[in-house]
Amino acid sequence: MTETMDQIYSLWANRLRNNQGIRSLMEDLGKATGHPNEILLGGGNPAHIPEAESIFHETFGNLTKDSTLRSLLGDYQAPIGNDSFRTLAADYLSPFFHADLKKENIAFFNGSQNAYSFLLNLHSGAMSNGSFKKILLPIVPEYIGYADQSITDDVFYATPPNVVKTGKNSFRYELDKSNFNLTDVGVIALSRPTNPTGNVLSLSDLEWMEEKTKQQNIPMLIDLAYGNPFPNLIGEGEPVLFKEGRTLSLSFSKIGLPGVRFGIVVSDPETIETLSSFAAVSNLAVGNLGVYMMEMLFQQNTLPKLSKNILRPYYESKLKLALELFTTEFQKMGVDYEIHDPMGGFFLWIRFPSLTISNQELYHLCKDKWLFIVSGHYFFPGLNTDFSHTKECIRLTYCRKEEELARGAQILAEIVASHQAKSK
Repeated sequence: MTETMDQIYSLWANRLRNNQGIRSLMEDLGKATGHPNEILLGGGNPAHIPEAESIFHETFGNLTKDSTLRSLLGDYQAPIGNDSFRTLAADYLSPFFHADLKKENIAFFNGSQNAYSFLLNLHSGAMSNGSFKKILLPIVPEYIGYADQSITDDVFYATPPNVVKTGKNSFRYELDKSNFNLTDVGVIALSRPTNPTGNVLSLSDLEWMEEKTKQQNIPMLIDLAYGNPFPNLIGEGEPVLFKEGRTLSLSFSKIGLPGVRFGIVVSDPETIETLSSFAAVSNLAVGNLGVYMMEMLFQQNTLPKLSKNILRPYYESKLKLALELFTTEFQKMGVDYEIHDPMGGFFLWIRFPSLTISNQELYHLCKDKWLFIVSGHYFFPGLNTDFSHTKECIRLTYCRKEEELARGAQILAEIVASHQAKSK
């Protein structure tokens, strides 16, 4: 009998093959055709900001002129970066995190996504003492890219958030402390600002969780891809600092360099040492380009000024514009909608309470009109209870040009208006 593909692959491989979350998102990004009607509001690409790109162009140009070009192209780094670069990063980042960091606290990866594939598996699944540990997402929706990182199946655990109305057409999610259960939990993971909603969990909420986790020696992974110290898109939120029990991840992607694939992990020396073994097996070494660009950007102290003077003003103005455009179209078409308070990052998380189709069906209807969004059902890994938002919400980026946002708002409003329950 001929075996099917499912029979010759591992359970893990079959789960990856069936994944439609992060793969669908990235394939939509990669299949951009340049069609004149294409409206790309689904992906996580940062905006192309001329002032920022000018800085990166100069930095990259300096690398090509420098005597380091030979080493950049022709030599391996160590698995998580050479000691000299890690020392530079530790010295530079210490003041931002109010910590005395050493190179033993620093690891470089080919993007923070790559780092999380190690970090999540480091603390979950079958443990050496015979127990089975889960990954707690304390507030969902949460980043689409976490869901299929685990080698072991059924390791994510989540409970619905508290939904707080903040206006007629606005709301926000809050941590549900009454359902905070650490039974069989090996690690807590969260992003701040949260992708997809733009939520910025308060420092008091983080500290409340840590009071519970430190009793059981449960680490906390905090993804700062959109957070401090760069690009620092956290609105009025206070910055996260480094302390015992926390592992922080930073990314160059959201400052405007997603193609460089460079991420930084800040953690305790034991975790960093283990990550070095992971990295050696899977990657051999971190890529050179991000490391060398980091060296120049850190030495020139470029990123704080870039974040404060260019990135934050740009994205704040884009957010204001997007809210005006979508609100106008929704109200004009009589759409029943709610928008999560966008406290950071560069996404809108929109709920359609009267939608008569699923958000996944809405995604396909929009795609038929060349409008790309992301269905919200992907952002709830580990949630095993009924929660209406899993079928009613979408995520879209407001990083695109004004005319693209305007056309996207019009198409989305028209489709939702024709697929929502009639008001009584």
